[in-house]
Amino acid sequence: MRHTLFIVIFALFSCSGWTHAQGSKHHDNLPGNTPEVIDLTTTIDGQLYPCAVIINTHATKGGPAILFLHGYGECGTDNMLQRTVGLPKHAIENPELWPFVLIVPQKPIHNSEWENHEHALLHFLDEARKLGLYDPDRLAITGLSQGGHGTIMMTQRHPTRFVAAAPVCGYLRPFFTEERERIDQPASRADMPEYKSAAQSLREVPIWFWHGDADPVVPVDESRALHEALQALDAKSNYTELPGVDHNAWDPAYASKALAAWFAKHLSED
Repeated sequence: MRHTLFIVIFALFSCSGWTHAQGSKHHDNLPGNTPEVIDLTTTIDGQLYPCAVIINTHATKGGPAILFLHGYGECGTDNMLQRTVGLPKHAIENPELWPFVLIVPQKPIHNSEWENHEHALLHFLDEARKLGLYDPDRLAITGLSQGGHGTIMMTQRHPTRFVAAAPVCGYLRPFFTEERERIDQPASRADMPEYKSAAQSLREVPIWFWHGDADPVVPVDESRALHEALQALDAKSNYTELPGVDHNAWDPAYASKALAAWFAKHLSED
């Protein structure tokens, strides 16, 4: 009887649109330094979402934070893959360079864009704030590839949440359908109204684009066009184009002391 009651209660929680995020602490086995990792999970409309809050050895709990959005290859629900590529990897290996709390959600569905999971992202940000894990007045955002697109979209939609944004090999308009068929884009984007409209939404947030000029997946013109549209508005837009670099612009970007210092400047209390 008691076993049956447990099953019924569990089913009731599982069928609801949302379940409250659950937190658990542990020390990760990622290479390099050993950070504290707080695991959060939530379920929205029957879909499980995991998130890791990483506090490395130079970060301060309750201090400045960066929301990191991963790319296509790190999708899933194991709450591990998204920690091994891009900013989490570099921040754990070089904690003195990245002394920030990292909020690292995992997108469960490969062929979908981050903005389709906006409710989960906002939920994790709010949950981590309630737990006192970071200072919401000192929050930045960055991401690579799909996460670079997500960085642009989340900053557009919630510009007052973020003090700075750095899309890495990102894009404004999707390049693939949900069936993973490529969508051709015009060669010239600078004069397209979508980029001018996006720039208007982004103009108040300092932004730094990173892109390899030999990227075969997301053409470099994506970052060029949005940067140019922001420049036309006299916005605070930086742009780094990496000669000869393919889609992996994230390793040079997150190894950059200049990018880390730029985030530190905008995440300071002043």
